Amino acid sequence: MLHLATRLPDGALLGREEQALEQLLTRTNAARFVARPADIQTEGDRITGWREARDAVVAEASTPNVGNSRFDSGPPGALLCEEGRNCGFTLPGFAPKVEAFTAAILYRSSGQARSLLSVSTGQANNMIYLNEVDGQILAQDRSGTVQISLAAGQQHAVKSAILCYDGRALRLACGAEAVLGNSRVPGMDHPADFFIGCRSNRPGLQKTLGQSRIHEVMFWPDRALLGSALAEDRDMLAALDRYLRWVW
Repeated sequence: MLHLATRLPDGALLGREEQALEQLLTRTNAARFVARPADIQTEGDRITGWREARDAVVAEASTPNVGNSRFDSGPPGALLCEEGRNCGFTLPGFAPKVEAFTAAILYRSSGQARSLLSVSTGQANNMIYLNEVDGQILAQDRSGTVQISLAAGQQHAVKSAILCYDGRALRLACGAEAVLGNSRVPGMDHPADFFIGCRSNRPGLQKTLGQSRIHEVMFWPDRALLGSALAEDRDMLAALDRYLRWVW
């Protein structure tokens, strides 16, 4: 047995990834949605909301999601998105003004998840969204200013993606890979809605709605974690990386 004469920091010990993640999510003012029975709100057999893990907010079923969502208790638990049907959720006005944000998602798909999440400032302004097409994860805006992509990983394995915007550039990370789109996205400095599993509250657009099993979503409405020089942001990313590596 190996004995060390010094005390190791908590981050060096396995088995504490969940605790370390929760502490930093709280410190960085993040919302975390975990697909578990206690956090799924229902009316009859209809899923009407997804409660944030610390009960801070509830993501409502999007307007076109009229009972389309399904929940699989797992393990691991998952909210199910069906191709061609809006099964999404929204946090209206969650970002009072988009100057920076980060979103992370853990999910499974066969390579055609289509709409994973979006930050939308409304039809008259713009939208940044994350989608998966043919095994590629793409981050882009509706106006076509910037598009970046990475390989999504193996089919049916748990995939993770981090989408980040700092007001000057769009960043995307999947596992150890990261890519930068060095362009300011117009129309984002407005109040914004956050969407999970769809792009907006608009009906129709079935071709943008794909198949996926969403396990977790995390959202920072005022922090750009990727590329940040702040120690707290780097600690948050390190805790998230350890959680993904050892828990999933």
